[in-house]
Amino acid sequence: MRLVVPVLFSLLLAAVNGSVAAKSVEGRFVAFGPGNWSCEDAVAVAQGNHPGSQGRLDGFIAGYLTATNVILRNTYDIQAGKSDAAGKRQVLAFCRDNPSVRLSNALAVHTQRQYPDRHSVPKQD
Repeated sequence: MRLVVPVLFSLLLAAVNGSVAAKSVEGRFVAFGPGNWSCEDAVAVAQGNHPGSQGRLDGFIAGYLTATNVILRNTYDIQAGKSDAAGKRQVLAFCRDNPSVRLSNALAVHTQRQYPDRHSVPKQD
């Protein structure tokens, strides 16, 4: 997880500023583990049609969303009360339409889209 946090932080900053994945001089960055999977592979894993692990996919998505909550200022819940499963569905829907995009970039797009609706404080019961 230590290696993933710097990458997530960079992606999240880029997402909030409106430009996703402009990290190096050439505009590239390193994604680790499932974050480096293509969206096509992520969808295949989710459907059980790929040797990749469903647990790794779920863990990466949940970890990314959690890191978003930790790193982004004024963000308690980037999912605005929706479950991480709902986030996964939205990311995979994006991936179906953009199979060559890396999973890490798909999540950056997802968090950018969610940002305006995020919860800044815990929901009051």
